Amino acid sequence: MGTPMATNLAKAGFPLVVWNRTASKMEPLLRLGAKAGKGPAQAAAEAEVVITMVSQPKDVEQVVLGPDGALAGLRPGSVLIDMSTVSPITSRKLAGAVAAEQAEFLDAPVVGSRGPATEGTLVILVGGLPMTLERCRPILAAMGKTIIHAGGVGAGTSLKLATNLMLAHLAAGFAEGLLLVERAGLDPQRYFEVLEASTFRSPWYRSKGGTMAKRDFAAHFALKHMRKDLRLMGELAEEAGALLPITRAIEALFAQAADAGKSDLDYSAILAQLERA
Repeated sequence: MGTPMATNLAKAGFPLVVWNRTASKMEPLLRLGAKAGKGPAQAAAEAEVVITMVSQPKDVEQVVLGPDGALAGLRPGSVLIDMSTVSPITSRKLAGAVAAEQAEFLDAPVVGSRGPATEGTLVILVGGLPMTLERCRPILAAMGKTIIHAGGVGAGTSLKLATNLMLAHLAAGFAEGLLLVERAGLDPQRYFEVLEASTFRSPWYRSKGGTMAKRDFAAHFALKHMRKDLRLMGELAEEAGALLPITRAIEALFAQAADAGKSDLDYSAILAQLERA
């Protein structure tokens, strides 16, 4: 996700200093004129706005707060935008550390996978001060078509987890419905016709549902990342005092799929797990 997002920043004319734990992933950006950073601290020291995009809460804490982390190079008055999908607790922890360095913080996770990231059409969910968002809006607009201010720090990550909760429900529900149609001896195309002609109509069914029907599970959003997000949803639910019984059942299905070796497939491979069961 980070490479196409940074590519759109470069194309929009923003000068970039980039760093990745896997150095080869910087190459496409270096060809666009970006400068290679020697580490997070050095890259942050050269930047007015620092953007992090990694997969796990522990990873973003390492990149920002760890030895040679971005925090060590963060300049007073600069902004750190974490666009990873993490927990609100992690976002608040990062925000506190950034504020201690007299800098500003936004949590800004995104809705959309590699396609929207490449096209610059992500939906960006922002938590933080409105004035910080307005300062960074041109940067975010280079990566996304819609920017939603969810509220204070942690609100962006909370809204993202609720959004991915619905995504997990869609995948599991569609998978069960598709299997029911097929096992009942019906043409799956009739299923799609109903979805298209009714209030269920959604681009999700036309795109992701279509690849699921073909058993195409090439990863756009890996199942292991959805499983991680389901765990974070559970943590947020406990903190907020919300019951998520259906989501807990879906989380168990994703855990079974991961244990069956499907972690690196698309999250829609939940269908393959249900089929196998």
